[in-house]
Amino acid sequence: MTTRIALVGANYGATLASGFADLENAKLAAIADPNADIREAAANSLGIPADACFDSLDELLLSTKDLDALIVASPTHFHERHVGSAFDRGLHVLCASPVGVRGSEVSHVVTSSGLVGKVFMTANTLRYDPRIAMAQFLLETGEMGEALQGSGCIQIADWPHAADSWRLERDLGGGALLEVGAQTLDALWFAMGSPDPMEAMATRYDTFSSNFASSLERPSEDTLAGMVRFKNGACLQISAQLKAPLPAGESHQSLSLTCSRGSFDISAGTRHSPDGSAIEYAKSSCSSSQLRALAVDFLKAIETGEEPSANGKQALAFHKMVDALLKSAREKEAISIKVERTLDDLFGAL
Repeated sequence: MTTRIALVGANYGATLASGFADLENAKLAAIADPNADIREAAANSLGIPADACFDSLDELLLSTKDLDALIVASPTHFHERHVGSAFDRGLHVLCASPVGVRGSEVSHVVTSSGLVGKVFMTANTLRYDPRIAMAQFLLETGEMGEALQGSGCIQIADWPHAADSWRLERDLGGGALLEVGAQTLDALWFAMGSPDPMEAMATRYDTFSSNFASSLERPSEDTLAGMVRFKNGACLQISAQLKAPLPAGESHQSLSLTCSRGSFDISAGTRHSPDGSAIEYAKSSCSSSQLRALAVDFLKAIETGEEPSANGKQALAFHKMVDALLKSAREKEAISIKVERTLDDLFGAL
């Protein structure tokens, strides 16, 4: 069985699609992006013919037959519409993270997925980093006990986008948390076993974005720091920063977990026992390996009908955390979180 895949959003979409490029059971069939130069470069790198390149997803879906799946990597505020168009065509969907700007969009996506009976999976390559995957496995098997606290930080020095870019507009999915912090938050949450969130607190700053993007009506935060508490008693701290005070061209990411039987320095790939001894438990893999593992996982879900690990229910619970962190930062108070776990809960959002 060969799964024929199209993609919308040629920039990051080309990166996600590269994981499928050499797989015998996948065929990259078409691409859509309004930027002709980016679209052409992506098509050339992925082996997509010129007559399968389109300005828009609507044009692609009207002109391309026998598709099985769509990779959605367009700007975040288009995700809900593009995923919906794919489901209308009966396609499976792999969607870049974050799935939407706000939780209501993600809820619509998840309920639609259930109605059409198609695979919906979110794409976070960091979940396939061996340091994250092995930490999750060691906690799941009980070897490291229970996860008590997670801590993640992501900072980037450079900001190559224009001042009027959607990436700095809060209503379009911009800002430090959604733009650079979401995958770090998701990877740590996944490593901890994806516990149900209960409450979030956060603070935000926009000292860079409010000046640089002053033409925008609602500039997003360039720095966010917060904490999520879970129903099992664990907590997770997250901080994300755009235009950080780092040397040009540099970025910084740190991830760690404190457990009842030791701790992980995920960034270093080491785990520590209660007596203080440390051993290497995993090494980071190259990005191409992580992209390939993600692609294999998506294709397996399509071929077997099994629920992918990064499924719609997880996406919805994750965005509940994101919504609560952003709301807490705006309103300067703790925000409670309710996670839907039943079909009635999910379909009630329609």
